[in-house]
Order: sequence, then C-alpha cells, then structure tokens
Amino acid sequence: MTDAAVKPPSPAAARTRLMLEGPIVPTLLRLAVPNLVVNVVLIAVTTSVDAHFIGRLGLDSLAGLALVFPLLMLMQQMANMAMGGAIAAAIARAIGAGRREDAASLVVHALVIAAAAGALFSGVFLLGGSTIYGLLGGRGPILAAALEYSNVIFAGALAYWLLGTLTNVVRATGQVAVLAWVYLGAEALHIALVPALVFGLGPVPALGITGAGLATVISFAASTATLAWYLASGRTSVALSLRGVRFERRLFGEILRVGAPMSLAPVLNNVALTTLTTYAGLLGATSLAAFGAAVRLEYLLYPLNFGLGAAVLAMVGSNIGARQFERAARIAWIAVGLSAGVMASVSVLAIAAPGVWMGLFSQVPAILAIAAGYLAVVGLAYPFVAANTLMSAFQSTRQPEWPLAAMTCRLLVVVLGGWIAIEILHAGLIGLGVVTALGLATWGLVLAGAFRFYARLR
Repeated sequence: MTDAAVKPPSPAAARTRLMLEGPIVPTLLRLAVPNLVVNVVLIAVTTSVDAHFIGRLGLDSLAGLALVFPLLMLMQQMANMAMGGAIAAAIARAIGAGRREDAASLVVHALVIAAAAGALFSGVFLLGGSTIYGLLGGRGPILAAALEYSNVIFAGALAYWLLGTLTNVVRATGQVAVLAWVYLGAEALHIALVPALVFGLGPVPALGITGAGLATVISFAASTATLAWYLASGRTSVALSLRGVRFERRLFGEILRVGAPMSLAPVLNNVALTTLTTYAGLLGATSLAAFGAAVRLEYLLYPLNFGLGAAVLAMVGSNIGARQFERAARIAWIAVGLSAGVMASVSVLAIAAPGVWMGLFSQVPAILAIAAGYLAVVGLAYPFVAANTLMSAFQSTRQPEWPLAAMTCRLLVVVLGGWIAIEILHAGLIGLGVVTALGLATWGLVLAGAFRFYARLR
C-alpha cells in the first residue's frame, strides 16, 4: 500500500464529506453557530458601538446616524444575504458536483460582481446622499451629520461588498469557524478605533462622526484582507487565485440569476416594517414608542434564523450538486424544525414575560402595558419565521421567485390589513399586532407550501 493510499483526507475534503454524508443535525449546528456570531457582530454590535460613541457628540449627530442606519443595513443585507447567499449556493453546488475549477472561477466572478455593486452604492450615495436624506426628513445639522457619516461609509462600500462575498465563499466550503474569529478580531479593532478617531488620541486628531465611519470601514477592510489571505492560502476546498481565470457569461449568470432578484428581498422586508411603523405612528406617540421597542424583538429573530439559513446554503447546495436530492430536502426541513424550536422559545418570552424585553427600553407603565398586548398577539406567529430558512434552500435550488412571492404576500397583508385595522376598525396597536402576526404567518406558509410542492429537487 502506498503512502498516498493511506494519506488522510485534507480538512477541506473532510468538511465537504461531512456536508454530503455526515449526521444532519450536528452538522447544521456546527455550521450555524459561527454564522450566528458573524450575524450578531455584523448586525448588532458594529452599529451599536458607532451609536454609543456618536451619541456623545450630541442629539443631532445621533439623529443623523439614525437616518443612515436603515440604508446601511439594506446594503449589508444585499451583500451578505441576498447576493452573498446566491454566491454561497452557486459555489456549494459546484463543490458538491466535483466541479472544482468552476468553483474557483466562481469566486473571481463573484468578486467582480461585488466590485460593481460597491461602485454603484458609492456613486448613488456620494452623489445623491443630500437628496436621499432630505427626503427622509434630514434638515440642517441633522442632514449635515448624516452626510458626514454616510460619505465615509459609502465611499468604503467596496469593503462591505468584498467582505460579504468572501464570507459567503467560506460559508460555501463549510469551514466557517474561521469566520467567527475573523469577525470578532475585526470588531475588537473597531471598538479600539472608534473612540480614538472620534475624540482623538495623541497625534490622532478628533474626527467626530467621520471617525466612526472610518473606523467601521477600516475594520471591514481588515476582515476582507484576512479572508482573502485565508482563501488564497489553499486551506479551503476552493482557493482564491487569479491564475488562468477566464470570465464566462454562464458563471456570472449562475450567481446573478439568483442574486439579482433576491436583492429585492431586503427591500420588501424593510418596506413591510416601515409600513407597520407608519401605521403605529398614526396611533400616537405612546403607541409608536411601544411598537418601536416591541418590534425590535422581531428584528432579533432574523439574525438568529439566518445562522441556520447560512448552514442550509452550504449543505443543501452541496447535496444538490452531488444529486443527493432527498438528503437536500431533509436538511432543509430539519433546519426549519430546529429554527421553529428557537422561535417558539422567543414566543414564550414575548407572551409570558414581555416586561423582560420591554424593560430594556422603557419603564413607562403606559408603554409597557400597550407593548405587552402587542407582543402577546405577535408572539404567537414567531414560529412561522422559522420557514425563513427555506429562503436559503430556494437560493440553492435557483428559485428566487418563491421567497419574493412570499414576501410580497406578507407586504400585501401588512398594507391592506394595517389600513383596515387602523382606519376602519380603529383596533389600535392590538389590531396592528394581529396584522403583523397574519403577515408573518402568510410569509411562512407560502414559503413552506412552495418548497413542499414546487422546489426543484429532482
């Protein structure tokens, strides 16, 4: 027997084999936990750190940051979940099918798409930022603060897009533990840089709100450079290399046919949440405050859910590539079940102990009472959010139309139902809670039904 015959498989090959042959639940959880760390850092910690230090500069600066925040989140969701998910699914399918050259070429094609998207976002917000934030209500010093932060963030849009792309390349290989360490290290750098650049330190001048944006871009660029080095080092089943790459329309199409339409998903989700906020605003300041704090619990569900969704992208994609269709479907449904358990736990908190959550934001009795009624209704629908993991499965099957259809149905329920509840029935925040719950249930049921009957798993 030769040495080659007894040579153990590489870690990259072992991880691919685990996704194709390993036990489903332990593998899903092993992949989900590092992805959850990434989501918490990306969505919660980074923006909270900026807000903490910018808040010390005054209310105008904090209000300016609030104007930029939803648009920054929109870009992150497009880069990391919509287009990023399409990238992960395409590479995972190629790995599962044994098309290593295609998988490597897809990495370079994905980087080209990321560069183009980053340039588009930079152009739109650097040239049109004043108009955009003015339409959102920015005036005077608030508008000036928003532009100051936005110009730095969106000048560095390339860093966001490249990081989202490389993160999803690593996700596709199943070697995601490195992501948690890279993101935690970058966030440590970010936390150190923000106060130094905002308030000044030694020879470093105080840059104010510009410093916060610069610290964020620098930390993202550091993460990008680290992941690029890791992929180029050959430690994963797909290596980053420009050698011999030829651009092909079919490989751009492999990503864009899913990523381009899925980029509408964050838009639809944000429009639904904005519509609900608008209806809550019609009920007065107390109801709006109660809704604004209570709905943050729903925001928490999405990064929790996407931790499993990112694992689904890698596992379902690789198994479809290997033509193990029954296993791919089983992985998707098991992920929904695991997510439903987590969502149900949050439901119990929302219904049985709403004060635990609301106490983080307010101690005003009227706000707490109204929010408790709202959460008691909406909490019943949180388990339906578990079906959101099937959005990742549909990215792997190249069927973005079903997630978009589900989100459109939810938006219609919110728009029409909210108008009926507020303007016709005068049902208050409880009525808006019923509409929110129906929207979540509709979203989940459409996704589950579409995957059960129309997913291309044969």
